[in-house]
Amino acid sequence: MTQSAGSASFRRSLRRAVRRRDCLALAVPPALALAVFLLPTATKESLWFAYREPTLLTAYTSHFVHFDAEHLAANLLGYTLVAGLGYSLAALAGYRRLYGTAAVTYVAAFPPVLSALNLAVPRDAVGYGLSGVNMAFAGLLGLVVVGYVDAVDGRIRLRHAPGVFFAAVGIVAVVALPNGRTATAIAAASALVAAGYALAARSAWHESAVTSVASGRWLDAGVLGVAAFLGYQFVGFPPVSSGGTVVNLYVHVVGLCLGFIVPYAALATGAVGGDADRGLLFG
Repeated sequence: MTQSAGSASFRRSLRRAVRRRDCLALAVPPALALAVFLLPTATKESLWFAYREPTLLTAYTSHFVHFDAEHLAANLLGYTLVAGLGYSLAALAGYRRLYGTAAVTYVAAFPPVLSALNLAVPRDAVGYGLSGVNMAFAGLLGLVVVGYVDAVDGRIRLRHAPGVFFAAVGIVAVVALPNGRTATAIAAASALVAAGYALAARSAWHESAVTSVASGRWLDAGVLGVAAFLGYQFVGFPPVSSGGTVVNLYVHVVGLCLGFIVPYAALATGAVGGDADRGLLFG
């Protein structure tokens, strides 16, 4: 496959895989966040999640509340990156159904769940912002990028996806936790697990007789997906205190873990499978 032929094939397959209705559905969370941002400050304050006075309504609405343009822009850009890239790779790999089911779950069910889990740590504070949902989509990106490589190459299998996830956990331990034994232990353990999966993937790579079609744009998309997933951990876990507010690293970690584990378990147990037309997208 030549470079130009591969690029044309990639563009053709991407146009065939992506659905306009899916893009419109994925645009709902940022549209809600923007609409809420335009509300009066007093109204937005009534929609944030107060840990001392939690309600089911604010457990959901707080995830779409932002008080300054910089916070809103950062979350919208992050959402566009992880959700947009994740959807594109999932569609190309024949996992549109998995991605759609996960996305609906993240938007409809994850906000109140993440808010409720915050109550495990009693404190007099309020929570708001889309970042917890963003981290769930980031976790999903870590899964679908491996599914994408599986679809276009075949020598790296979906069962190797936990290795990418544990690599991200190791990064989180280094950049988010204070320097100490706990951070070192988590980072070291995560690195060991990730290395184990990497060795298994390397062995499968050399033993497989599958002929790779991952060249040109196909390979670029996979590399971009891995870089975005691992690199986003540095964005999702900034310094704890920033601009007078405290970044809720706990909900970021929970969002990342649930965002990966839930769809991976669904695939591993056969609850959700690939699309009927997967395998017909390439060429």
